[in-house]
Amino acid sequence: MINVSDVLTEWSKPVKIKSVGVDTVDFVPVETVTARLQDCVVQVAEKEDIKKDNIDWSKEYLMVHSKESIVMGEIIEFENEDYKVVSRGPWRGYGYMEVIAEQTKEPLRVAT
Repeated sequence: MINVSDVLTEWSKPVKIKSVGVDTVDFVPVETVTARLQDCVVQVAEKEDIKKDNIDWSKEYLMVHSKESIVMGEIIEFENEDYKVVSRGPWRGYGYMEVIAEQTKEPLRVAT
């Protein structure tokens, strides 16, 4: 396979990616948020290209490309909004990761 990840470098910019964990303290769920900066190319995802059964038409979607891993459920902060990763593309063998992230419409999560 051809590694095409070098083409991302020109358009990449640092994006905050958050991982959310939930622990129970005294029988109360406590959310822990960790964040990292990762170079990514972010663009609007065309809803027509997403599986129709999975679309909430009231939300916005992003397509994100990165040389480094992004996993399902992680949160991408873009333009002061959180977007949750809901789909991953099969491009890892080509040297990059492609994910689709759905707008959460929730308050911005802050790293703890």
